Amino acid sequence: MRLLLFFFVTLVLFSCSGPKKLSNQNLAYLYSPGLNFILPEYRVCNISEDTSRVFFSVKTDELLFMKSDSSGLFKASFAMSYQLLKNYESKLTVDSGIYYFNHELIEGSSSLIQDHFDVHAPDSSDYILQVTLTDLNREQAVASFLNIDRTGIQPSEDFMVLNVETNTPFVSNYTDRKTTFRIINSRSENKVLYVRYFRSKFPLSAPPFSTNEVRPLSYIGDEVSSIDLSKSELLTLDKPGIYHLQFDTLTKEGLTLFRFDEDFPRLTSAENLIESIRFLTTREEFDKIVGSADKKQAVDSYWLSMAGNRERARVLIRSYYSRVQTANMLFTSYLEGWKSDRGLIYIIFGPPNTVYRTNKNENWNYSQTYNYGPLNFTFEKVFNPFSTNDYELRRSSYYEMPWYRAIDSWRDGRVVNDNY
Repeated sequence: MRLLLFFFVTLVLFSCSGPKKLSNQNLAYLYSPGLNFILPEYRVCNISEDTSRVFFSVKTDELLFMKSDSSGLFKASFAMSYQLLKNYESKLTVDSGIYYFNHELIEGSSSLIQDHFDVHAPDSSDYILQVTLTDLNREQAVASFLNIDRTGIQPSEDFMVLNVETNTPFVSNYTDRKTTFRIINSRSENKVLYVRYFRSKFPLSAPPFSTNEVRPLSYIGDEVSSIDLSKSELLTLDKPGIYHLQFDTLTKEGLTLFRFDEDFPRLTSAENLIESIRFLTTREEFDKIVGSADKKQAVDSYWLSMAGNRERARVLIRSYYSRVQTANMLFTSYLEGWKSDRGLIYIIFGPPNTVYRTNKNENWNYSQTYNYGPLNFTFEKVFNPFSTNDYELRRSSYYEMPWYRAIDSWRDGRVVNDNY
């Protein structure tokens, strides 16, 4: 019965994304935390001229385990279905398939399920890979969209990153200071890998009506080092920042890894809690909180002063910082997701009602829920050497009134768009 149901789910997903372009589909579910209980992570590695390997990781507590009749152990059953397309506007499927996985819950085993599957992706092209993980026990599916670059001489997908402690592929783009990596690249004969380091302290995004010119991202590194892969030299990201790894430094292609604050994407320090409320505060309020002897108490007092009572303050705090953390998970590129343009809009206005994506931009729409009519935001994709997840808001003076009304709502103790 579950397999029949899965085939039905897959049929629906593929029928929606087959003849119908991805660019015509509403992808708002990707940004709705209430709809996504499963949060898999992926990394693509090009292993041959026509094959890309997709490594994935999913937490065991995000899947439903059911007792197996044969072994008596609790087992999770899930499937990975995929479609490979040239771009978001294409109807032509380059490759598609389904892989099935079973995982038994054994006492003392890892809290992560890590595995992989292969995709037929010929060289000399960029691709969009739609991956759908379906929990067959819970009968729930979650989709993700990955970029596969098969162009150039050293695309990031040509590198494999191994966690030395676990000897497993590292699927996230950001890490902490404790993790040590081994870098593998079987598609290049070069052995010396240059590591270009950039300090990553970037300003917050300006309000959506700002006319200030956005400063372009600099590609001038702060330090350069190297590791010799033939000697199995390892890499540890000991300082916060951007680490760009290349064989050939004359191009801007390469693998990028990020080190943000400890515990990222979660917010665990008073400094994190303070910095991320700058969108709501006046300069005087912000400076006062920053200069407080007890910063945690100062943050709590700030929220309490806006909410009027502790119960309401708890609702505001939970909603606001939940959005900040979700923005970190969804929109992080060369800077933390909450500092990005999409993070800015997501935190203040909440998840959009509709999201349409092309190869060049994302368009977000908010329905008439703020007493000033519907809102549309367009984010244009920025092509930089560090990330494929960088988007810049197309700013307009039209947003000034909606922005300040939303800020006033927060400051009056009301969560904006609290309907998810």
